[in-house]
Amino acid sequence: MDIEISHSNQYNSGFVISLGGYLLSETRSSVIIDKHDKGVRVNKLPSPSTLKTIIVSSAHAMHDTYSGFIAPLLPFLIDRLSLLKAEAGLFILVYQGISILQPVIGHISDSKDLRKFALVAPAITAVFISLLGTAPTFPVALLYCLIAGISSSTLHAILPALVSGLSGENVGKGMGIWMVGGELGVMLGPILVTAIITTFSIEATPWLMLGGIFVSIALSYLLKDLKYQKSSAKLQAKIPIKDIMAILLPLAGISAMRSLLRSSSILYLPVFLLENGATVWFAGISLSIVQGIGMIGTIFGGYLSDRLGNRITIILSLTISALSMLAFSTTNGIIQIAFMSILSISTLMMMPVGMAIVQRNFPENRSLANGLYLAMLFGINALAGVLTGFMYDQIGGQQTFYWSGWAAFLGIPFIFLLPREVKLHDNNL
Repeated sequence: MDIEISHSNQYNSGFVISLGGYLLSETRSSVIIDKHDKGVRVNKLPSPSTLKTIIVSSAHAMHDTYSGFIAPLLPFLIDRLSLLKAEAGLFILVYQGISILQPVIGHISDSKDLRKFALVAPAITAVFISLLGTAPTFPVALLYCLIAGISSSTLHAILPALVSGLSGENVGKGMGIWMVGGELGVMLGPILVTAIITTFSIEATPWLMLGGIFVSIALSYLLKDLKYQKSSAKLQAKIPIKDIMAILLPLAGISAMRSLLRSSSILYLPVFLLENGATVWFAGISLSIVQGIGMIGTIFGGYLSDRLGNRITIILSLTISALSMLAFSTTNGIIQIAFMSILSISTLMMMPVGMAIVQRNFPENRSLANGLYLAMLFGINALAGVLTGFMYDQIGGQQTFYWSGWAAFLGIPFIFLLPREVKLHDNNL
């Protein structure tokens, strides 16, 4: 019989186990004594800060599961509402375009506690995205996307700053956990909604809102006693625009150079696979496969950021992803799949690092800086999606993938414009 002595409440979470040795290796220890053992066996369990980070990140996972519904629903909406493909594209534009509100929401959140609004975001997004497939008219469907987009902007502007605060000096690791939640949701969303539609019908999709509602209620209860740390009035009075731009402009350059590679490997991968003989089923779930494998990169990127520094981690991410894309575009079969897996892991290493840079450099304006960063990232990726599509039409998929790999190398000079980080260590997470 084991007797467990722990510094925190007992938790039983499959998601914690799924993060494996990465989380366990960095957390505070609890002691487990086995009477049949001659000595004391010491196991490490997640610290309270890590557990709270995982709880908050579960909101990201559930929320982005519903975000993953939109693309699979588009064919049904086109047929149901008799839409042109250009009109159907407005759903994504409205949902993501409203992210320009993130800096405003983030700035308010730095001085006022808006966490309760962010924690109900999974429920709001769940309700309106689940209703999207059964929207009676085109304007109503756009309204659903608008409301869900505002909800999404609120969550993404506020909760990363909360995760950063819980992470101590291990911000890269905290952002890695946060990003794993999002990538897990994006991976599961298309599979879930497609399974419901094919098993039942599109009329059954509103039932999917129950998951988001439940998670919001659970999170609001679990985090009700979490203290809000208000930024000092002195630092709130002045927004460090010059300092923020010194960080965001190099990040914008890096993001712009890798954006063609990212949009090629995500937005146009199913099209490319179909044109090269893949089955409809495999092409349809290719995004889920890529996002699922890429979760390794979100964990590894945050870990390397804390250990090796931001610059080295980003150089590794850009170099490996660029070489993988070049190899992918010039090979076939199993080898091609292997290079796409490496590409997915390496390109997603960048995501938690960028957020960690922003969070580390602006501890008193975390929500504002994070909102500006994500709004910038959305704008670049939106333009890259259009440019990638244009290139695809003009020179074909293989050449588009090939040149997007070379373009990623151009992001390396921008890395050296980033301020040097101060190396700190903390075991709070």
